[in-house]
Amino acid sequence: MRTSASIREPAVAGQFYESDPKALRSGIEEMFASAGSPQRKPGRIVQAVIVPHAGYVYSGRTAARTIRTAEGTAYRKAVVISPSHTFPFEGIVASSFKSYRTPLGTMDIDTETVERLVKSKNNYISEMTEAHIPEHSLEVELPFLQVMFPDIKLIPFVCGHIEPDSAAEIAESLSGLLVPGNLWVISSDFTHFGRSFGYKPFSDDIPAKLKELDMGAVDRIVNLDFNGFSGYVEKTKATICGANPIRILLKTLELLSGKGTVFEPELVEYTTSGELTGDYSHCVSYAGISIHRKTGT
Repeated sequence: MRTSASIREPAVAGQFYESDPKALRSGIEEMFASAGSPQRKPGRIVQAVIVPHAGYVYSGRTAARTIRTAEGTAYRKAVVISPSHTFPFEGIVASSFKSYRTPLGTMDIDTETVERLVKSKNNYISEMTEAHIPEHSLEVELPFLQVMFPDIKLIPFVCGHIEPDSAAEIAESLSGLLVPGNLWVISSDFTHFGRSFGYKPFSDDIPAKLKELDMGAVDRIVNLDFNGFSGYVEKTKATICGANPIRILLKTLELLSGKGTVFEPELVEYTTSGELTGDYSHCVSYAGISIHRKTGT
């Protein structure tokens, strides 16, 4: 993989998704089409989505169906927060890149906003370019955005470890970005089940128990319950790789809800790799969640 001072080159094209631009665009358009037209909610816009980041063959349709719920709104910027799978650190990190490239072209980064946040007095927002270079969980969301919102600018962050205090401090800094002109994209797969993931809390009736486990997390998310979600993940040790980005979203929604903004989350789709492969001994779950905002709040 080649990098330059200003462009973050694709790291997983040809692995997680097609590297050929025509095949990639055609595949995404087909996934959007198969999702069907979303039902419009009067007086509501989609403010945020939680979407999976596995290979498109496994989770692409869930991601497409969830992102399509935002269709029809003129977003200027996409705030994308993904987990770090490679580097350990605390808080969220930006990069020095000016754009992200995928096989579909480049997405410009809103460098002014990113630089302002990095230079702020927030102890948990910093720059760590090396965390962005290999991170697939941010990259795989971008082609969907490029097809659905071709002119959107990017505000990308990779998220490391957070605690309740750091989540609150990050939410305070990011709350000004949770506005109708921006779409937040939170990248997260759900439970990674099996010995290869070091997580096997049950061995019988796996599909039903796995769904029950995941729905416990989803229920707390759709109830905008930051403490409940954090406590559930801690209690169950559920291997939700984007739990910390989800926490940041929930804390930011909590902050704005306290100021009178009305949010209405909904589960768009839930599926697992086991449904496709038939192998539940090594299985990853995917949940697509859409958060609607009541306009005028």
